Amino acid sequence: MARNSYRNFLRLLEKWPVDASKGADRDLGEYLRKRVTESFKHGEASPVNEEECHRIYSSLNRIASGTYAAKYPRSLTSTSTGLSAEECHQVMSVEFLNAMEDQNKGIIKRLFQKN
Repeated sequence: MARNSYRNFLRLLEKWPVDASKGADRDLGEYLRKRVTESFKHGEASPVNEEECHRIYSSLNRIASGTYAAKYPRSLTSTSTGLSAEECHQVMSVEFLNAMEDQNKGIIKRLFQKN
Protein backbone atom coordinates (compact mmCIF):
# COMPACT_ATOMS: atom_id res chain seq x y z
CA MET A 1 0.00 0.00 0.00
CA ALA A 2 1.48 3.28 -1.11
CA ARG A 3 -0.75 4.93 1.46
CA ASN A 4 1.35 3.71 4.40
CA SER A 5 4.64 4.53 2.69
CA TYR A 6 3.47 8.00 1.77
CA ARG A 7 2.34 8.75 5.32
CA ASN A 8 5.56 7.32 6.77
CA PHE A 9 7.65 9.57 4.55
CA LEU A 10 5.56 12.62 5.46
CA ARG A 11 6.13 11.92 9.17
CA LEU A 12 9.85 11.41 8.50
CA LEU A 13 10.10 14.75 6.71
CA GLU A 14 8.57 16.46 9.74
CA LYS A 15 11.53 15.18 11.79
CA TRP A 16 14.10 16.14 9.15
CA PRO A 17 15.18 19.79 9.46
CA VAL A 18 15.95 22.09 6.57
CA ASP A 19 19.29 23.89 6.93
CA ALA A 20 18.74 27.33 5.41
CA SER A 21 22.45 28.15 5.57
CA LYS A 22 23.21 25.55 2.90
CA GLY A 23 20.77 26.70 0.25
CA ALA A 24 18.23 24.62 -1.62
CA ASP A 25 20.67 22.75 -3.84
CA ARG A 26 22.97 21.52 -1.03
CA ASP A 27 20.58 20.64 1.81
CA LEU A 28 19.74 16.98 2.43
CA GLY A 29 16.36 17.77 3.99
CA GLU A 30 15.32 19.75 0.93
CA TYR A 31 16.61 17.02 -1.37
CA LEU A 32 14.54 14.41 0.47
CA ARG A 33 11.43 16.57 0.17
CA LYS A 34 11.94 16.83 -3.59
CA ARG A 35 12.46 13.09 -3.95
CA VAL A 36 9.33 12.25 -1.96
CA THR A 37 7.36 14.72 -4.09
CA GLU A 38 8.70 13.11 -7.28
CA SER A 39 8.09 9.55 -6.09
CA PHE A 40 4.58 10.21 -4.82
CA LYS A 41 3.27 12.50 -7.56
CA HIS A 42 -0.25 11.16 -7.05
CA GLY A 43 -0.07 11.12 -3.25
CA GLU A 44 -1.32 7.91 -1.67
CA ALA A 45 -2.39 6.55 -5.08
CA SER A 46 1.15 6.53 -6.49
CA PRO A 47 2.50 3.20 -7.77
CA VAL A 48 5.63 2.42 -5.73
CA ASN A 49 7.72 -0.59 -4.74
CA GLU A 50 6.66 -1.11 -1.12
CA GLU A 51 9.72 -3.15 -0.14
CA GLU A 52 12.08 -0.51 -1.52
CA CYS A 53 10.10 2.28 0.16
CA HIS A 54 10.24 0.48 3.50
CA ARG A 55 14.00 -0.11 3.18
CA ILE A 56 14.70 3.54 2.36
CA TYR A 57 12.32 4.81 5.02
CA SER A 58 13.89 2.60 7.70
CA SER A 59 17.40 3.79 6.84
CA LEU A 60 16.47 7.47 6.79
CA ASN A 61 14.46 7.13 9.99
CA ARG A 62 17.46 5.62 11.82
CA ILE A 63 19.58 8.59 10.71
CA ALA A 64 16.93 11.18 11.63
CA SER A 65 16.36 9.56 15.02
CA GLY A 66 20.06 9.60 15.88
CA THR A 67 20.24 5.83 16.30
CA TYR A 68 23.89 5.63 15.27
CA ALA A 69 24.86 8.83 17.07
CA ALA A 70 23.65 7.23 20.30
CA LYS A 71 25.09 3.81 19.51
CA TYR A 72 28.53 5.15 18.54
CA PRO A 73 29.11 8.36 20.52
CA ARG A 74 32.03 10.53 19.50
CA SER A 75 34.79 10.90 22.04
CA LEU A 76 36.31 13.97 20.36
CA THR A 77 34.58 17.24 19.62
CA SER A 78 36.86 18.27 16.76
CA THR A 79 37.13 16.97 13.22
CA SER A 80 40.10 15.80 11.17
CA THR A 81 40.62 19.43 10.14
CA GLY A 82 40.84 20.53 13.77
CA LEU A 83 37.65 22.60 13.46
CA SER A 84 34.67 22.23 15.76
CA ALA A 85 31.28 21.14 14.42
CA GLU A 86 30.05 24.75 14.54
CA GLU A 87 33.09 25.98 12.62
CA CYS A 88 32.56 23.28 9.97
CA HIS A 89 28.92 24.35 9.70
CA GLN A 90 29.98 27.95 9.14
CA VAL A 91 32.59 26.98 6.54
CA MET A 92 29.98 25.03 4.56
CA SER A 93 27.43 27.85 4.59
CA VAL A 94 26.38 29.54 1.36
CA GLU A 95 27.68 32.90 2.58
CA PHE A 96 31.18 31.56 3.23
CA LEU A 97 31.33 29.70 -0.08
CA ASN A 98 30.19 32.84 -1.93
CA ALA A 99 32.85 34.89 -0.15
CA MET A 100 35.52 32.35 -1.13
CA GLU A 101 34.31 32.41 -4.72
CA ASP A 102 34.50 36.20 -4.79
CA GLN A 103 37.98 36.08 -3.31
CA ASN A 104 39.11 33.55 -5.93
CA LYS A 105 37.72 35.72 -8.70
CA GLY A 106 39.85 38.54 -7.37
CA ILE A 107 43.02 36.46 -7.53
CA ILE A 108 42.31 35.32 -11.09
CA LYS A 109 41.57 38.88 -12.19
CA ARG A 110 44.85 40.03 -10.68
CA LEU A 111 46.79 37.31 -12.48
CA PHE A 112 45.30 38.23 -15.86
CA GLN A 113 45.80 41.94 -15.29
CA LYS A 114 49.55 41.41 -14.73
CA ASN A 115 49.97 39.69 -18.11
